[in-house]
Amino acid sequence: MAEKIKKICNRIKSILIKIKNTTKSKYKFIRAFFKETYNKHIIYLYVTTAILLNLIIEMMARGSFIKGIYFLISSPYVFLCNAVIILMTLSITLLMYRRLWGLCLISTIWMLVGITNAILLSNRVTPFTATDMMLVDSALGVMGKYFSTFQIVFVIIGLTLAIALLVLLFFKAPKVNHKIKYLRNIIAIIIIWAVGLGSINLGVGAELMSMKFGELRVSYYDYGFVYCFTNSLINTGIQKPNGYSGETVEKIVKKDNKKKISKAKKKPNIIFLQLESFFDMNHLKNVKMSKNPVPNFERLMKKYPSGYLNVPIVGAGTVNTEFEVMTGINLDYFGPGEYPFKTKLVDTTCESICFNLKEYGYNCHAIHNNTATFYGRNVVFSNLGYDTFTTIENMYIEDFTPMGWAKDYYLTEYIMDALKSTKKQDFVYTISVQGHGSYPSDGNYKYPIKVKGVEDDGVKNQYQYYAMQTNEMDRFIGKLTKALKKFDEDTILVMYGDHLPSFGLSGEDLSNGDVYQTQYVIWSNFDNDYYTDENIEAYQLEPKILGGLNMNAGDINKYTQTHKGEDKETYDEGLKNLAYDLLYGDKYATDGENPYKATDLKFGLEEVKLSSVTPMYDETGTVYLYGSHFTKYSKVYVNGEKQATEYVDPNTLTMVCPELKAGDKISVYQQNSDDHVLTKTKPYSFDDDELQPQTKNKKKKKKK
Repeated sequence: MAEKIKKICNRIKSILIKIKNTTKSKYKFIRAFFKETYNKHIIYLYVTTAILLNLIIEMMARGSFIKGIYFLISSPYVFLCNAVIILMTLSITLLMYRRLWGLCLISTIWMLVGITNAILLSNRVTPFTATDMMLVDSALGVMGKYFSTFQIVFVIIGLTLAIALLVLLFFKAPKVNHKIKYLRNIIAIIIIWAVGLGSINLGVGAELMSMKFGELRVSYYDYGFVYCFTNSLINTGIQKPNGYSGETVEKIVKKDNKKKISKAKKKPNIIFLQLESFFDMNHLKNVKMSKNPVPNFERLMKKYPSGYLNVPIVGAGTVNTEFEVMTGINLDYFGPGEYPFKTKLVDTTCESICFNLKEYGYNCHAIHNNTATFYGRNVVFSNLGYDTFTTIENMYIEDFTPMGWAKDYYLTEYIMDALKSTKKQDFVYTISVQGHGSYPSDGNYKYPIKVKGVEDDGVKNQYQYYAMQTNEMDRFIGKLTKALKKFDEDTILVMYGDHLPSFGLSGEDLSNGDVYQTQYVIWSNFDNDYYTDENIEAYQLEPKILGGLNMNAGDINKYTQTHKGEDKETYDEGLKNLAYDLLYGDKYATDGENPYKATDLKFGLEEVKLSSVTPMYDETGTVYLYGSHFTKYSKVYVNGEKQATEYVDPNTLTMVCPELKAGDKISVYQQNSDDHVLTKTKPYSFDDDELQPQTKNKKKKKKK
C-alpha cells in the first residue's frame, strides 16, 4: 500500500514538473513573442487591441455577447471602421518610449466611455454623447436618485484602482529597446489616419454610415458606439448651409417688412407647462390598468385644441425640448446628441419666445421645482430673456416622491404668484419634475393603479410607480386649471410632455407608433377660436401660440408662421439659414448685430433679506438671524466662511459659530446642494455698542 502511494506521489510530482516546465517554456515563448511584437511589430498589437476593444464596447452597448458578435458579422465594414477609429487614437503612442503604458491609458479611456454608455442606456435609454461630459455637475446632483450608495462607492473604488494601476504602470512598463525614428513614425500615423478617414468617408458615401443622425439610439445601434461618439465630439453646432449668404437671408426675412410688428388680437397671460416624462399610459399596447391615470389630461385633450408634439429626445434630455419650444429652432441642425444649453447658449443670446413677447409688453418668468443649476439654466435663461427664475432654492416644498423629486402640485401656488407679480401681461414657463426617472423595479409602495399584461415583475413595478406619479401630476393639472378658471385675467395654458419616460419603449409598443411623440393641449379661461387640432414639431409650438394671437415678432417666429405649410424641404432650408445666421453666421437678418441683450435674471419673485441678527448670549454660541423669504437652501456666511445653519421658518435662521466681533460681515446665501450660490443678502455687521451687552452678560455669569 505504501509502495502504491509512493508511485502515485511520484507520478503527480512528475506531472507537476512537466506542467511547470511547459508553463515556463510557454511563458518564455510568449514573453519573447511579446518583446518581438512590442519592439518590431507593434502594429499587430494595436490592430488586435482595437478590434477587441470595439467588440467589448459593442457587447456592453447591446447588453449581450451574442448581439456584439452579430454586429461584427452582420455589419463587418461598419465594425471595422469603428475599430479603425480606436486604432487611430492608439497610433499616437508610436511617438512614446513607454508604448505599453500609452496603449493601456487610451484603452482604459475607451473602456470607461463604453461602460458609461452602457450605464446610461440602462437608465435613460439614450446613449452617451460628448456633450454629456458637460453635464457632470448636473449628473452629480442626481446620481443618488439613480444609483445606490454601494454602487457609487464601487464606481469610485474602481476608478481609483484604475488610476493607481496606470500610475504604477507608468513606472513599471517596459520601454522600447531601440531609438524611435520620429519622422518614420509620424508618417505611419498619418497613413493610419488617412486610411481611417478614407474608410469612414467611403462608408458614408456608400450609405453604410451617416454623418447626420435621426433617432440617436438607432444610429448608435446601426453605426456603432465609437463612430457615433466620435462624431458627437467633433460635429457640433450648426454647419453652414449651402448657399448661405446675405442675399439668401434677405430673401428669407424680406427686409422691407421685417421691422413691422403686427398688432395682437389679444394679450392674455401665457403659461407653458412642460410636464416631466409625462405621457398617457393608455397608449401602451397590451397593457391594462385598473383605472385611467390621467383623466383630467384626456378630458382636456378632447375638449380643447390638441395634438401630438414631435420632440427631439426620448427618455432624457429635457432641455433639448425646452430649446426647441423656447427658440423655434430645430435641434436636428446641431451635432448629434448636442445640448445647446451647455454649448452655444452658455455665452450667446438667441431669439426666443421671451424676447418676442417682450415686444408686446410681457414680463417673462421661469419656474422649476428643481435646482436652478440643473443643465445650466441659471445662466442660459438670462440669455433667453427671462426676468425671474423661481426654483427649489426659493420654494417651500415638503413633499417629495420616493425617488426624491419634488411633487408638482406645489407649482400651482408659484404660477399664480408669478401672474400676480406684475400689472402687465405675463409669460410663465413652468418646468415640472415629479415624473423624472429613475423608476424603481422593486419597492413596497401602495400603488393606487394596478397594471396587468406585463410578465416581468420589475417592469410591472416600474409601470405602477410611473402610473402613480402621472396620476398625481394629472391631479395637479386639474388643480391648476381650477385656479386659473377663477383668475380674473385672461390666460392661455399650454401643457405638454417633454419626452417619453425611460422604459426602453419602441414604436411597436405604442398605439401611435412613435417614441418621439408626446401630446399637447391648449386650454384657456376665456372663449376663443384661435387654435385648431394639429400635430406639430416642438419648435413650431411657439409660432402656433403666438400666431393665433397675431403676434409675429422675431424672424424665426414669423418665418414659421408664414412658411410652415409650404414645401417641407424649402421651409426647412430657410429655417436652418436663419438659425445659422443668428447663432453662428454674420447676422444678416439683424443688420450685423445681435439685437437680444441678456437680462439681469432675478432668482425668486421675492428678494431674500437679512434684517437683524441677535448675537449669542451664552456658551452655546447660537445666533438668531431674522429676515424674510428664507428657505432650507439658505446658508449663513460670516466673513465669507460658511456656518452650520438651521432653517426655522421663512423669517428665522439660526447658526452656531465662534464669538462674533465688531465689524464681522454676516450674509445669507441661497445655494443648492452643489454649492452654487444664486444670491447673497447685503452684509450685516455689528458695532462695538451692539456687542457690549453680550460681553457684560458673560462676565456676570462668570461671577455667579
